[in-house]
Amino acid sequence: MVHNPEVIRNLLPDKVKKSFDDIVNQVVLGASNHIRMIGDMIEAIALEGKEKSEDVMTIVDKIKEVTKYFIATRGEASQAISNAIYIMIEGINNYSSTDDIDYVVSKIIEKKDNYNKKSKEDIDKVVEYSVKVAKDMGNIFVYDYSSTVEKFLRALVRNNKKYTIYIAESRVIDGGYPFVKACEESGHDIKFIPDSAIMYNLVKCDAAFMGAETFFADGTGFNTTGSDIVGLVCHTYNIPLYFLTPMIKLDTRPIYGGRKNIVFNDLKKKLSSSWSKDINVDKIDFVTPELIGVSPEHIRAFITEFGVIPSKQLYNISLDYSKSMKEGLE
Repeated sequence: MVHNPEVIRNLLPDKVKKSFDDIVNQVVLGASNHIRMIGDMIEAIALEGKEKSEDVMTIVDKIKEVTKYFIATRGEASQAISNAIYIMIEGINNYSSTDDIDYVVSKIIEKKDNYNKKSKEDIDKVVEYSVKVAKDMGNIFVYDYSSTVEKFLRALVRNNKKYTIYIAESRVIDGGYPFVKACEESGHDIKFIPDSAIMYNLVKCDAAFMGAETFFADGTGFNTTGSDIVGLVCHTYNIPLYFLTPMIKLDTRPIYGGRKNIVFNDLKKKLSSSWSKDINVDKIDFVTPELIGVSPEHIRAFITEFGVIPSKQLYNISLDYSKSMKEGLE
């Protein structure tokens, strides 16, 4: 059962309520950004609890309620968020009311900080390998928004050349816009296009790059609606499509008979805000999937902290990674 967001919001210290709102209202995009912001909430709850001399279990219960909410909501769309939360709060059920509050708070924050440090190291490797892949390219296509892809676009300056970056608007979340500033500041030439012009413009590009909200061991990558169109066009015209993602975004549920539930968004406000008032929008269905799967045969490779892995070779690497992550949480 997913709690009312207002109930969860009221558990948070004031200084992180805006972060909660920005995630829930999709003001801030990208799984990596959301994980960082959830980590900030965990730390803020712990520090406020210490400041107010709350019982240890009160702090623990607040953290569990907030993280359960994000696992049930954002985690359903992006397995990375669930995976990261489990790592950040690993061992939290071992604390009791008799534990020293200073010790508990320090351990909670230390666990979160250790995750952030490892995450940064992994993403730095993804960016490093991606820049090398793009070394001999000139025109690059990017879709949706991903903080990892943004870091990649900024890091392209290491290749000492000027790129033309084709940015599709990704209309359902205005996902292309956040890339514009990064590309301007990095000196790239920018071609900003409506997502309906994907096919016309992709054929001019050397490769397409996008982030992954999550991915399966079989090489299926999930990203914002429209990503499947990018994959299909890339496959049709033999244009390499690379998914930039740390392995933390792996979803292993299908391996064991589980499934990923499609998350849907109602885009009524976003799509009809400029419509004539004499149209009854309440009688129109604006619901569309938040994420969509891109077939493995449409993806050239996943660029991870382990290197550039062809989509059809991802399975065993994913199993090994899943096993190591579970062992680390035991």
